Amino acid sequence: MPQLIHYTICPVCASNKISKSLHVKDHSVSGETFELWTCQECSFRFTQDIPGQNEIGRYYQSDSYISHSDTNKGLVNRLYHLIRTITLRQKRSLVQQTTRLNTGTLLDIGAGTGAFAAFMKKSGWRVTGLEPDAEARRKATEVNNISLLP
Repeated sequence: MPQLIHYTICPVCASNKISKSLHVKDHSVSGETFELWTCQECSFRFTQDIPGQNEIGRYYQSDSYISHSDTNKGLVNRLYHLIRTITLRQKRSLVQQTTRLNTGTLLDIGAGTGAFAAFMKKSGWRVTGLEPDAEARRKATEVNNISLLP
């Protein structure tokens, strides 16, 4: 039987004021529906009943999952690559506004193929990227010239 992670408190602020928000379907890989929950205290949204460490990998093992494949196949993926630079700039701006720093130290958890980590490194930040998927880490080195930790 699959091992699921079920939260009884908010993973960010530890409040027990959490509740179901909506259902979302994974259209790109599994076709499964997942519940999103919201914390009433800090407004963090998170996936409830997520697959455990031994099962989660299969949700990322797909050529359709661009954060790990970095593929240019298909119109949607080509468009993704065209607008990624814009969104990377927006993310950098958000980090700078939130931290009130132009450079600093950044931890990127779930770094995929390292696009954000590499962009922030080029922007002068000291970056450590974590990515459990070995193939995504390999592509991060190959495509974005950045080493990620497992």
